[in-house]
Amino acid sequence: MRAVTAATTTIDDRVRRLAVLVARARVGAGAAMLAAAGPLARVAVGGTQPGGRAALRLAGGRDLALGIGALTSVRESSHGPDWVSMGALVDGIDAVVLLVTPRLPWRSRVFGLVAGATAVAGWLTAQRLADAEAAKAAPA
Repeated sequence: MRAVTAATTTIDDRVRRLAVLVARARVGAGAAMLAAAGPLARVAVGGTQPGGRAALRLAGGRDLALGIGALTSVRESSHGPDWVSMGALVDGIDAVVLLVTPRLPWRSRVFGLVAGATAVAGWLTAQRLADAEAAKAAPA
């Protein structure tokens, strides 16, 4: 029985570390979009028009808030899966928008694929985190 507990703790620790890594990456991406919207707009959508910069700043603020919320909740073991899954949801929405919007440059499609991959990774992380929290809360 003790070996099972040790393995569960190890898995729980790994899942939490992964969730913290995902949250930190979201905070970093959000801060970068807020601080360097112009250069990132050139890379992501091929231009620096005010609308593109504003959209990146909006997404940056959203990602910064979601990342801080996820980081805080995962560390406090309170609603971590909820915050991580909401980040995955918005990444999925970003992916769809970037992949289906007509006349965007090819590099926007690449960012759409990256957003799709991060949506899947975030969703899987949220599920694993929820499973770890449920196993921890289950009576022994």
